Amino acid sequence: MTGGASPSLGAAIRERLRLFLERPTVSALVHSKAFWAGVIFKLVLGSLLASTYLRDLFIPFVNYFAESGFANPWQHFEALGRLKSFPYPPVMLYVMALPRWLLGWLVPAGVDAVTPLHLLLMRLPLLVCDVLIAGVLVSWLPNRLRHILLFYWWSPLAIYIIYWHGQLDVVPTALLMLSLYALRTERRVVAMIVFGLALAAKSHLLVALPFYYLYLRHQTDGNRALRWTALSLATYALAIFPYVLDPAFRQMVFLSPEQSRLWAFQLPVAFGGPAIVLAPLAILLLWFRFDMYQKQNWDLFITYLGISFCVLVTLAPPQPGYVLWFLPFFVYFAARSRPSAVLPLHIYTGAYVVYFALRRDTDLFDAWRLVAPAVADLQTPHQVLSLALGEQPFALLQSFTFTLMAGSMAGLVLLMYLVGLRSNEVYRLRTRPVVLGLAGDSGSGKDYFSRLLADVLGSDRTLDISGDDYHRWPRGHEMWQVHTHLDVRANELHRQQGHAVAISRGESIVKGVYDHDTGTFTEEEEIDPKQYVIFSGLHTLALRTPRKLYDLTVFLDPEEDLRRLWKLRRDVDERGHSREQVLASLEEREEDRQRFILPQRKQANLVISMRPAEGESVDDQEREPELVLEVTASNSFHLGPLVEAMGELTDVEIRHDPYRDAIHQSLALRGDVSEARLGAVATAILPNLYELSQAPRFRDGLDGCLQLLTLVCLDEVLRWRQ
Repeated sequence: MTGGASPSLGAAIRERLRLFLERPTVSALVHSKAFWAGVIFKLVLGSLLASTYLRDLFIPFVNYFAESGFANPWQHFEALGRLKSFPYPPVMLYVMALPRWLLGWLVPAGVDAVTPLHLLLMRLPLLVCDVLIAGVLVSWLPNRLRHILLFYWWSPLAIYIIYWHGQLDVVPTALLMLSLYALRTERRVVAMIVFGLALAAKSHLLVALPFYYLYLRHQTDGNRALRWTALSLATYALAIFPYVLDPAFRQMVFLSPEQSRLWAFQLPVAFGGPAIVLAPLAILLLWFRFDMYQKQNWDLFITYLGISFCVLVTLAPPQPGYVLWFLPFFVYFAARSRPSAVLPLHIYTGAYVVYFALRRDTDLFDAWRLVAPAVADLQTPHQVLSLALGEQPFALLQSFTFTLMAGSMAGLVLLMYLVGLRSNEVYRLRTRPVVLGLAGDSGSGKDYFSRLLADVLGSDRTLDISGDDYHRWPRGHEMWQVHTHLDVRANELHRQQGHAVAISRGESIVKGVYDHDTGTFTEEEEIDPKQYVIFSGLHTLALRTPRKLYDLTVFLDPEEDLRRLWKLRRDVDERGHSREQVLASLEEREEDRQRFILPQRKQANLVISMRPAEGESVDDQEREPELVLEVTASNSFHLGPLVEAMGELTDVEIRHDPYRDAIHQSLALRGDVSEARLGAVATAILPNLYELSQAPRFRDGLDGCLQLLTLVCLDEVLRWRQ
């Protein structure tokens, strides 16, 4: 290696950035005119307007922190008696102070100095967090960009809260979404560290911690889930440690009126006795209900997180910024639903605007104080209407708008619950393993295909049972002079059938394994089924009963010259046979191949063939010819979304005949598509991708295309059987 470590590191970072920006989801967002119009609009609005919270509390607090050389600002403002200045933990301060520290030379000095430039510097980290939330949503729903731009990016709720009013709740929400993004992509350590930082931005997120633990426990085991949960708490403790020992910090953050809102709504049990605090009670019940599901998927996890934040918003005295706690979760489900399903959001938005406009402390006009003092001095709707209607009718109007907010919130919760629960029900009732039948001639690539499936389904969740384990005799037995391996009479197919029946019921089997190095069978042992079981072999589809048990049947049928090339390479290089022995074996087995192997093609849901591309030749040299993947599939499979999504990729050619005949459809693929693009396509067209696999690992090129095609078909047959 030349040039030292730094250039290599820089090149690696640039390459990662290039790949990230070229991802279809990110590229679509970056190239959206509606997105950039929103950026400009939000920056302009955020530079002009601010409520008294941002203008008179948060900005002076951040100014002092940056100008004092990072002295303890809570101690300073507590001494001044300004106890409401910044009721947030340190990570929130670090995020908000970064632009002020880097670009402080642009703005006038002074703790209480507030100018449009101060507003702009305060809105920059909020805008970054806003973009981050939109980016995560688009990465989860890449084919719903228009919905996400409409329901989130241009949401009047988000625009008002962040760029008019000036609340900071978008920061912890963005960190939470980033943590969830890492969790969904199986980077659990990163996810829990980022979640700890989110807690250290605003501690209301503690309600999500038990859901994280329960979800991780169901996906892995209790010990690992406990360690990851402890990692989040340790990150949180380290983040607040420099200040948590300070009484001023504890007074302004942990004992602030903001924190006490959680306990505001109480149900007295007896006169003068204890009371039930409604918000914690509801959250506790949600924790218990979530834990009771025998199977938990991603959508269910997101559903319960979103519902929990809705409960907090409803059962705590309302503040403008609280809406951001649940909005991304609702958008995640609303973008996947019919247009009429978002009616509760429209009603909630209207009721929200009216309710906060009618409040005594509304910032409807006061937010203009910095740039238009005359507007800020106008009478508020509260002053006008309470005088015109009278106090009692006006109070009734406020109660009615709050009731509309609560009622439409129930509609939001109902939509999230129904969509999330429906997704969970797709596979929830299935208690037996998913069983796949894979057949093909010797050298057709059955072992390789099984490894591809294990990569994308999860190797720890996949069991491969080889048909070679059911040979009747070890290598060298005299009966091999009578029958070839391709003859059904040389294999214990009915024993294999019995094992398939047992496995399909979720029962263990007892069998040995054929060792190709020694040509003998290992000692028999008990084998437990896993979530996915692949029966692969020469005769997997030969008997009728196992065929009925398999959820998906596949036959590998590469072009014959290509199969012979693969078999020569394998048997000569890996199994120590001579070239002459392999060629003689091929000729000897041809009659059995025609009689016993090839007829199984008619019994397969998928017939997969690799052939050399036009102009390529097959030989036994080292260079592999460029290949074309050809698939004949049952025309019951809906491959339209896959074909449409793959057709948008410039580095792959695709041809699809959806009705080759009354039974089949055909598909041909050629190209060298990257695993990252295949992963993006999978996320777009498979809503339950992470139900099929917790951490799908796609290969580059046609191997990855084959993995994706198999996932699409497997997803469909599981839905049919459910």
